[in-house]
Amino acid sequence: MTNYGLVIDQERCIGCQTCAMTCKQENNVPMGQFWNRVLTVGGEHVDTPSGTYPEDGESGDLDMNYQPTACQHCENAPCVKVCPVNATYTRDDGIVEIDYDKCMGCRYCMAACPYNARVFNWDEPEHRPEDGTGDVAERPQGVVEKCTFCSHRVEDGLDPACVVNCPADARIFGDLDDDDSTVSKYISEYNTEQLLNEKGTDPSTYYVQGKMTPGRPWTSDKLETELGDDEAAQATRRRNGAPTSEQGPTPHVPAETAGGDD
Repeated sequence: MTNYGLVIDQERCIGCQTCAMTCKQENNVPMGQFWNRVLTVGGEHVDTPSGTYPEDGESGDLDMNYQPTACQHCENAPCVKVCPVNATYTRDDGIVEIDYDKCMGCRYCMAACPYNARVFNWDEPEHRPEDGTGDVAERPQGVVEKCTFCSHRVEDGLDPACVVNCPADARIFGDLDDDDSTVSKYISEYNTEQLLNEKGTDPSTYYVQGKMTPGRPWTSDKLETELGDDEAAQATRRRNGAPTSEQGPTPHVPAETAGGDD
């Protein structure tokens, strides 16, 4: 059975916020709300380090890292347990979803979530442009919403938008129950952690720290299971650091000729 999960390589993450913005656009997230957030591990504010600058001949000890955070799609999800109307539920593929027609806005799920991953539409949602963005219908006032792993894309055999658009290839999505998937291999090969694992939620999002992974190993928006044989072979070669046929020979650049405008 398919069990979707996400690996985020924090050694590759550059804190560019692309995941947050592409999520907002793809999922028609209202103004003032974010499903994906990139927190700064360092100073008190975004993009500020902890420590001191090297001044007056002294050595500094500045330190700053990034913590991408969204719904962790927990196997033992507390939000599912506390919802009194079963609006929050776990799909057969492991994705935690919300039935917005059932949600009555009690916000018990928000209180139960240890990751602060949910937002509530206190007011009528506002969008820029006003007609909204993406292929996802807006949610009404008075309901809770959150990351869905872009389930509408997954159902079409596509990776989540944040995975495809990460410029650092720091996000890898796939089937945790498939030992041959990239997510499974990275979890077994690298030092990975789950956020607040002591809470017993068993998140489906894993964070790589320490040694950097090769990152997302193909330039396609398809799920790994949806790749054709040729594409899968290319992905394997990239993951192993071998050259791929699509890279081809180095293109010939004609030499400059004399003359022209100076």
